[in-house]
Amino acid sequence: MVMSDNNNISYCQAVANRTSFFTTAYNGIPETLILNTIFWVLLILLFTTLRHQAGDFGRLALVNSNGSKKRWTEIFYSRAASVVDPQPSTSTQVTPRPSATSQGIADSTPLSPIQPEEGLFGWIRVTLKLRKETILLHTGPDAVHYLSFQQHLMAVMALVTIVSLVIILPVNFLNGPKENPYDVNAFGRTTMANLSPESPWLWVHTIITILYIPLVVLIMRRASGRNAFKKAATRTIMISNISSSDRNKTVVRNYMQELFPDVTIENVSIAYNISRLYVRNAEFERVHEARLYCEQHRNRDTLMAKPDMCSCKKENAYEYYQREERKLSGDVARLRASAMNEPLDVAFITVSTVQEAQNIVTHFTPGTYRQWHLVFAPSPDDLFWENLNVNKSHWYLKFFCVNTVLFLVLFFLSTPAMVVSLLNSRPWVKETEGKISPLVADFLPTLMLWTLSALMPVIVAISDKWMRHYTRSKQNYSIMTKCFGYLLMMILILPSLGLTSAQALLEWGFTNQADRWQCVFLPERGSFYVNYIITAAFIGTALELLRFPELIVYIWSLLKAKSKAETPYIRKAILIEFPFGTHYAWTTLVFTIAIVYSVACPLIMPFAMIYISLKHFVDRHNLYFAYGPSNMISRKGGKIHSTAVTMTKFSVVILVLVMAMICYFRGENGMARFLLLIISLAITLTLFTFMSPIKRCAATRRPSIVEIAGPAPIYVPDVLKDNGVRTSSVRPSVAGFGGYGSDSVSEYDSSQYSVNSVGA
Repeated sequence: MVMSDNNNISYCQAVANRTSFFTTAYNGIPETLILNTIFWVLLILLFTTLRHQAGDFGRLALVNSNGSKKRWTEIFYSRAASVVDPQPSTSTQVTPRPSATSQGIADSTPLSPIQPEEGLFGWIRVTLKLRKETILLHTGPDAVHYLSFQQHLMAVMALVTIVSLVIILPVNFLNGPKENPYDVNAFGRTTMANLSPESPWLWVHTIITILYIPLVVLIMRRASGRNAFKKAATRTIMISNISSSDRNKTVVRNYMQELFPDVTIENVSIAYNISRLYVRNAEFERVHEARLYCEQHRNRDTLMAKPDMCSCKKENAYEYYQREERKLSGDVARLRASAMNEPLDVAFITVSTVQEAQNIVTHFTPGTYRQWHLVFAPSPDDLFWENLNVNKSHWYLKFFCVNTVLFLVLFFLSTPAMVVSLLNSRPWVKETEGKISPLVADFLPTLMLWTLSALMPVIVAISDKWMRHYTRSKQNYSIMTKCFGYLLMMILILPSLGLTSAQALLEWGFTNQADRWQCVFLPERGSFYVNYIITAAFIGTALELLRFPELIVYIWSLLKAKSKAETPYIRKAILIEFPFGTHYAWTTLVFTIAIVYSVACPLIMPFAMIYISLKHFVDRHNLYFAYGPSNMISRKGGKIHSTAVTMTKFSVVILVLVMAMICYFRGENGMARFLLLIISLAITLTLFTFMSPIKRCAATRRPSIVEIAGPAPIYVPDVLKDNGVRTSSVRPSVAGFGGYGSDSVSEYDSSQYSVNSVGA
């Protein structure tokens, strides 16, 4: 809008300068787009070259301990993946098939890539043709829910993009003031700032804002992740707070049978303190596989090991690993025996039907002597068995300390906007203002903002792992919610208000600076977010394909290895699960930014559509070719998928709130629009609270849940099983996948799930 007061214009220009280095024609969007396109093409060519050089090796080759001559490119950028034939529902055995590029595959099946890769860019066609059944079988139900979430975001953003370009953009561009209009090539002419406060065309923006509410809700509520918890293993109950005298299978079984005599108890298991055993077993697994490597290759190549990384002393690798294996084998056996004598206050009881489990959880009342807590058990693959020994009071103390430090650091000391503002105040910036090319000057702030926003989730993820959550789903859920909250405040809310940190927000709250509301959605700030989304869409997604951070971790692990005999173990260790929490937060943040700015700055939507399309393609590729399988689906585990759907509702809530504030602070003529938007906001919040998926996703009482097919899972950690020391230490196993130390990472028992059970 056009400010009638010159003081307000000067004030807003001062505020705008806090989040940008310099200003050029059209606010640097063409330059940013050109630079990002160039870098994107170069990064894609680099990835394609590395992938082509990797050769015809898939994730089967990745974990094959006999593959001694593979290059690093073959580990990270292999062109093929293992695929499996569909199995009957009564069988849990999975037979590996040759890779997608192997010769002799004449016919394609619904569970294999359609065609082998041909040429440098064949991976693009193969990724696009991946079917939901293939992804479900190969990567697990979490991937299907995540991709369904993105597909529904794409549907919403496609409709919003059409409205923005067909309706809002012409209204903004053609109905500006006659006096002192924006230049025809100025970015401000495409924004709502081009309309005067008295313009009746502002009603178009108000009506479209209100219409976006049902659009987002009705489409996103169809995402399959919203019902992720409705098909899970629910016959097992987790009992906690068991006194030391009752930590016995017989006591637990007899007590529950006494309380519920009509219930058939199939199995009872006790959790044990395996934290030390877990660490020692991982060392044993590393040494054991290194010894096997030496045993198979010692006749062809004399291997030497360096026991001390800082020493030059070497010895025969086979003798070293043989000695270490004997030592660690005894330690593992002793720790297993010791763990069996340290039962925890957690037990798992499996009954015959889900109705019986529901009846027990609903009607169990803690007694005078046994203050047990009963909940539906998460999937055994979702549990961090080594963390169950953490005392709850200690866990909550760590939770409070970690989140307090995170809040202070991320909100008050290191927001991206504060860093940009700090650089603006440096003398060298002012001295070089006329020397730096505008092409670089407009590209740097958004690249810096994207880089800092990418580092922030890493800090959150590391802190959450240190907290030692009990389940993977809770860890991912915590990372997702905290990352989204911090990113929303740091990337969207504070910079949109012209603030650099939460401290500035508090100072503004205690002072009377109503003029600042007139600076919301300045053309310069709208273009800043356009540049940000362009950077995230091109450079961000290309870097996700290359996965440089994981490559650095892999190289560091190789440098720490005592000999090259440890390489097979390291190759298995890099096959990590997809970080759903972080990627849900990133994707939802960009969606929220796009929706909030879609009315005032319609040009943001085409680039947001490019982002979600490229992001979906990259995630499809990485989920299938780069990451290990994941299955967090259980009674509580599916909450991460349903809450991600809920978080999308924040976009329309913030949009309506901001539009209402703009109408209120920018002229008396907007009071009618303000009242309409406030009423719409009140109705929206009421519906979200009492009638929308928000309540259902957060409530503890669920609708009826369908039991998955097959036998109930066994609640025993791998390190306590007979073959535990052979299969469990690299990373926890996922249902149906064997251990992560097995020769195949595609042994997923898909008979438990179908596309209909996880689809929209």
